[in-house]
Amino acid sequence: MEKEIRRKVEEEELQRREKECQRDLAHHIKVDYVAIIKQQCCKNWSKTFLPPSSPPSNEKMNLINLLPLTKRKHV
Repeated sequence: MEKEIRRKVEEEELQRREKECQRDLAHHIKVDYVAIIKQQCCKNWSKTFLPPSSPPSNEKMNLINLLPLTKRKHV
């Protein structure tokens, strides 16, 4: 009889620990998810609204097709 009670208590303790572990794991996953979303939002915001850290290279600038500048004729 005493063994059964001890076994049940141990089983309940094991189940309680397992539930606690699952709850902790779910909490950590949620916190990580929120952090990742915030990080991505900051990255997107900085790409959209902040100027680039370095100006475009000459090579990239040469790819821009600009009309040649001409002098105006005075009439």
